Amino acid sequence: MRVTVTGAFGNVGQSALVELLERGHEVRALDLRSAESERAAQRYRDRVEVAWGDVRVADDVAGAMTGADAVAHTAFVIPPLSEREPELAQAVNVDGTRNLIAAMQAQPSPPRLVYTSSVSVTGPRGPEDEPPVTAEHPLVASDHYTRHKIETERMVRESGLDWCILRLGAVLPLVLPRRFDPMAFDVPSEQRMEIVHTRDVGLAIARAVDCDEALGRILLIAGGERCRMTSGQMRARFADVTGMSPMPDSAFSTRPFYMDYMDTREAQRILEFQRFDFDDYIRDLQKSVPAFRRLVVRSLGGLISRYLLRQSPYYRSAL
Repeated sequence: MRVTVTGAFGNVGQSALVELLERGHEVRALDLRSAESERAAQRYRDRVEVAWGDVRVADDVAGAMTGADAVAHTAFVIPPLSEREPELAQAVNVDGTRNLIAAMQAQPSPPRLVYTSSVSVTGPRGPEDEPPVTAEHPLVASDHYTRHKIETERMVRESGLDWCILRLGAVLPLVLPRRFDPMAFDVPSEQRMEIVHTRDVGLAIARAVDCDEALGRILLIAGGERCRMTSGQMRARFADVTGMSPMPDSAFSTRPFYMDYMDTREAQRILEFQRFDFDDYIRDLQKSVPAFRRLVVRSLGGLISRYLLRQSPYYRSAL
């Protein structure tokens, strides 16, 4: 099939590119042109048709849809940027998805749409909420990001296209971020969460584009029981990888966050995407962290911890 991937050089987009290519599809990558995306595009040269463009520009989107049999829509502004710049997020997330759907509908033979949403649309989940989350859970908008996901899910369902919605769990990148995200402090240490390896998300997308049984379904994409943990447990494993000591629980919020364990049985039956567990993810992450970096972090651990703790509003208020 000829498949267009939006947001193709992001974390999930690149995983989709890899799996689509391995399954023999012809792939067109739509993304904003930047130094980072150009570096990523070099990894796929001669294997992927690159269409530089902006989902906010209808003509850019229309050109990338021409001749496509399927579209994997992963382009989205996510937190914390979606909360800092809600107008930008609205333009990319909602208006961009509207442009995409219109361009697909205008094709002589409209392609099918695989849309990546998020478990966050089911709202904050506390200890009193019985896990796991299912596809039938009520939707709760708790910030700009979740409001946009809920609205765009509705647009997809009402589009008249052949569609499949994949609600993703916590998709962790295979490289440590260059900058610490203070939003991490909003996730309580006891928050239940279920991660999913980014390559497994890519496989789910690649299998959904040509799977008739997936059409018209909302499928939950996460790693399974061996990828379930609390946020505190996950942070402790990350600390081992980086060489840092875990930060105290008092640095983190106690308010429920929009994560939980997920019922992935139907998605796994249809798409058979679960290959990697959390230990696999940690091993892959360790490969991206040079030994000298861990030594440096260990030697400066106290200074780094104090610097990060100063960014926590919860820790400051507890002093």
